[in-house]
Amino acid sequence: MEHTKQRRKVWAIGCVTAGLVLMALSLCAWQVYAAAGREEAHILAGRRVLLDPGHGGSDGGTTGLRTGSREAEVNLDVALHLRDELQAMGAEVVMTREDTGAVGEDKNADMRNRRAMIETAGQDITVSIHQNSFPDPAVYGPQVIYAPGSEAGQALADCVQRALVAELRPERPRLITEGDYYIVKSGIAPAVIVECGFLSNEVEEALLLKEEYRARVAGAIARGIAEYLQKA
Repeated sequence: MEHTKQRRKVWAIGCVTAGLVLMALSLCAWQVYAAAGREEAHILAGRRVLLDPGHGGSDGGTTGLRTGSREAEVNLDVALHLRDELQAMGAEVVMTREDTGAVGEDKNADMRNRRAMIETAGQDITVSIHQNSFPDPAVYGPQVIYAPGSEAGQALADCVQRALVAELRPERPRLITEGDYYIVKSGIAPAVIVECGFLSNEVEEALLLKEEYRARVAGAIARGIAEYLQKA
């Protein structure tokens, strides 16, 4: 009987010791995880990004093939998701618009006002969000555009394009390309236009009208931006 009590006592002590060890290991693992989370949350601290959701107001941009969806609203939603992603990484975000309205009373004023913001915001990079369209409805896939001759813009475009392809996995990935566009030539900060997909493609239009898909697009763009800014 005495031996039995002794064994039970040893067993109980062993259980308590094992429990304490497991608790200590769990605490250490949590501290490592929390530290990693804090580091991830601040990887873009001190960085400023200007986001430009294209179009707005009476200028709806291109329209969807199947539903007639307006590009302007899709652009805004992707940009708002992207803003939240970047802010969670510690970045300061400047938006050219945060609602469905335009940035000027007409198209010319709208573009001038966007350029004025781009030239005075003091941002590290400029990212303009758009949706694409093409006469051939079979064409699809995200594509990032940078200013002709801009090495920094090309590097930013490459990071964002690779992140989009990795996340969305299109069967025939598109390549980054130069574009002689007003926005990417505005200001001195590296600038890109992100064409998130083709509203002229019925399948891609359907995807872009889903909140979850737009959030995935924004998350991928954010990762591409983070990769570029951490190396810049």
